[in-house]
Amino acid sequence: MQQMDDMDHTIKLSFMLDHLPEGGYTQMTDHRSDERYIKIINTAREVFSMLGYKATTVDRIAKSAGISKGAIYLFFETKEEILIAVMDNYIREMISNAEEAMNGEGTPTERLYRAIHACIVYRKNLCIVDKLLLEQGQFGTPVSQNALNKFSEATISSVQQLLDKAIAQQLIREQNTQVTAFALAHLYEALTSQWELSHEPLEDSVIFEMLRKVLM
Repeated sequence: MQQMDDMDHTIKLSFMLDHLPEGGYTQMTDHRSDERYIKIINTAREVFSMLGYKATTVDRIAKSAGISKGAIYLFFETKEEILIAVMDNYIREMISNAEEAMNGEGTPTERLYRAIHACIVYRKNLCIVDKLLLEQGQFGTPVSQNALNKFSEATISSVQQLLDKAIAQQLIREQNTQVTAFALAHLYEALTSQWELSHEPLEDSVIFEMLRKVLM
C-alpha cells in the first residue's frame, strides 16, 4: 500500500486526546505544572493502586503526599475528581507511548502496528485497573466502574483514530475501524487475562503478531 510522505516526519498524536469519549479526558489547565498538583496525582496513583477507590480517602492521599488536605481541595472538589484525573494521566501516558512508537524505526506500516500495540498493551501492568476491577466485582462501586469504562473507551477510541488515519493514508485496507478497534482491544484481553487462567503467558511478540495479522 502507498506510504504517505508525511509519515516520515515527526508525528504528534495529541489529536487523539481531543476526540476521546465525553468524560474520558479532562482538558489541560494551568495547574498541571503546579508541583503540588503533580505530587497529588503521583501519590493518588499509588494509593488507588494499593487500596482501590472505596478504601482510599482524601486524607490518606494528603498524608502520603506530605501535603495538607486543604491543598488537595485547591485542585479537586471530590475524591472522584482525583480518580478521574489519575485515569486521564494514564491515558496521556498511553498516547505518549503510541507517539513514541509512531516515531521509531521501521516502515510507516510497521510503526502503525507498534503504535496500536502500545495502546492496547498499556493496560497490562496497571495495578490500578486490576484493583478497580476487583473492587467493582466485590462491591459494585459505580465510580470504579465508570473509571474502568472511561479507560477502556479511551483505549478503543485511540486505536480507532490510528486506524482511521492509516486508512486515509492508504497504509491498511478499508474496514469498520470502530469494530476493529473494539475487537483488537478485547482480543488482547482474551489472550492475556483469559488465556493465562489455564495456560502459560504468551510472549508480547506473539500477541503483537496476532494483532498485526488482524489488520493485514
